[in-house]
Amino acid sequence: MDNWKTQVKRGYLELCLLLLIQRHGRLYGFDLLEKLKAQGLPLKEGTLYPLLSRMAEEGSLSTVWETENLAGHPRKFYSLTKAGQASLSEMTVEFERMVRAYQDLQSPKKKGK
Repeated sequence: MDNWKTQVKRGYLELCLLLLIQRHGRLYGFDLLEKLKAQGLPLKEGTLYPLLSRMAEEGSLSTVWETENLAGHPRKFYSLTKAGQASLSEMTVEFERMVRAYQDLQSPKKKGK
């Protein structure tokens, strides 16, 4: 059961990250952690940052380091690339298809079918 939960969560988190970054234009890691937590999806830094790095290496995300002011700490901001937008669109279609299939399987069988 734990393996199944891990696999489902991994794909779902990637979809949620892309959605959050699309909605906000760009976000940095700690902000992503906070926004996921607010949605009931708490995540550890050790899970988030390798996932963001992989998504950036694959070309779904672009990154830029910025310092808000001279005393501030540098922050790595993540934005969607065109490839990331395309991935998000494909993932959304597939996720919605899977949810519909699950709902169809869950609903009582209709007479005559």
